[in-house]
Amino acid sequence: MTAAHILTVIAALAVWAGSLYVRPFGRCPRCHGRGHIKRGPRRRPPCPRCKGRRRVQRLGSRAIHQAARKIRQGRQAAARYEQEDD
Repeated sequence: MTAAHILTVIAALAVWAGSLYVRPFGRCPRCHGRGHIKRGPRRRPPCPRCKGRRRVQRLGSRAIHQAARKIRQGRQAAARYEQEDD
């Protein structure tokens, strides 16, 4: 692997992580975002995965949001520490 390949992979991962932060929910893969599953000519019970909400949390979005929250809390703690020194 060359340096260009490695940088391309890192850039792709950064874009993917950014998309998880901006759009943490995606269409339900089980019902394709319809909210129900067709089980006969008239019967349409709610989707068991999304419970009729049509959206599910994307894989990795919780980890991205937790990391962002920890970074924010760390910066706030550092700002409070600097204010105490003054």
